[in-house]
Amino acid sequence: MKRKATWAIVAVFMVAGPLSAQVKRSRPVPKRPAVGIPSSFQLPGWLANGVPRKLTGKALADLLSVDRRAALQYGVKDLTVHRFKPAVRAKRTAGTELTIEVYRMASPEDAFGLFTFDRRITDLASSALPVPNAIGEDHAIFAKSHAFVEILTKGCDQAVIEKLAATVAGKIGLPSASPPHGIAQLPRPNLVPGSERYLKGDIAAGAESPLLNRDFWGFRAGTSRGYAARYAPKDSKLIIVVFTEVPGGLAESVLALFKEYLEDVRQGDGLVVGADVSGGICLFRLAGKTAAMIIGEPDRAAADARLIEALGDAGEEGPPAVSPAKSAPRA
Repeated sequence: MKRKATWAIVAVFMVAGPLSAQVKRSRPVPKRPAVGIPSSFQLPGWLANGVPRKLTGKALADLLSVDRRAALQYGVKDLTVHRFKPAVRAKRTAGTELTIEVYRMASPEDAFGLFTFDRRITDLASSALPVPNAIGEDHAIFAKSHAFVEILTKGCDQAVIEKLAATVAGKIGLPSASPPHGIAQLPRPNLVPGSERYLKGDIAAGAESPLLNRDFWGFRAGTSRGYAARYAPKDSKLIIVVFTEVPGGLAESVLALFKEYLEDVRQGDGLVVGADVSGGICLFRLAGKTAAMIIGEPDRAAADARLIEALGDAGEEGPPAVSPAKSAPRA
């Protein structure tokens, strides 16, 4: 029965629509390249459910202040909401819905950042989209140039959602953009694929780790940017923070923060060391205007090597070997 239901949903996309439209499509028409972000989308098997709704200014801020404030901190310019219903009304399509939300961001870096913030740990990346993407059971998201797109569905299976995302991405005539430069600073050995994040604003920073919920990091004031990733085998984290100007007394502030959350905290030669509840290594070091922090790495040698590589471009010489011991509340 489940297979039959799936094929019933897929069949919605195979319906050609009105006869007049079929005739027009049967004639060879030269394809025109998509230009920019379209004001509307035409999707096989779907009909627009009302006109697209575009939000800017105060209306946008009021809407996003409820549950998507991070989009404001990532620099969203406007949001256009497109709603669709199945072209064929039938029992098998009852309750099926589709919403496409297109966020026009200030830059490709901002679009990528919002994408990484919104990506869920259970999402899967699809090779059908040549842009950063994540496909879930009822949604899909992707970033293409300065556009961040979220597709929300009801009554569609994951294969259909993937196909929809690829179609929508193809209709956005913007070039694919490289991730922010700092993503390349994240060491590759043992990095969990799809865990990379670009942090902008205190909402994204605080969601990454409670250790970043302090004003001295500069995320709330907008004077810093962050890059983070998770690492196998114990899901440890590396967070890189790049400052516009390094705040005075940063090492002392981090030392006090480590003492609040961790145990066996010590400082020496510019390195702050602690241990979490499971005995995982926590390290912090500043090099130039770049700081790196490792949280919960069980292997001290791996933690040292990762810290050195993360700060390599900033002139990192390598941390001294200081061994933490006891356990404490996990950060």
